Amino acid sequence: MRRLLCTTRQVALDRSDDYLPAWDSVRLAVERAGGRAWLFRGADHEDRFLEFIEWDDAQTTPLEDEAVTAAVENLDTFASPLAAGEWEEASEA
Repeated sequence: MRRLLCTTRQVALDRSDDYLPAWDSVRLAVERAGGRAWLFRGADHEDRFLEFIEWDDAQTTPLEDEAVTAAVENLDTFASPLAAGEWEEASEA
């Protein structure tokens, strides 16, 4: 079963040029820990970001990896999460 952490952030436009490379550090750390990560930007609100971290429930969550934890904590310096939640796959189709 797949699991997903979804996080929404509002990042000041003048900080987004620094936030984007910080997110890339998260993505790389997650991939090294065996997961996948994506980032979306609001179509109507360029200061809104939706972060996704995905992993297979059969493996250890990348959220427990020290490098991932450090990279995510760095994102918090740009903006605290507006919302975050963990999701699990509803179907295995």
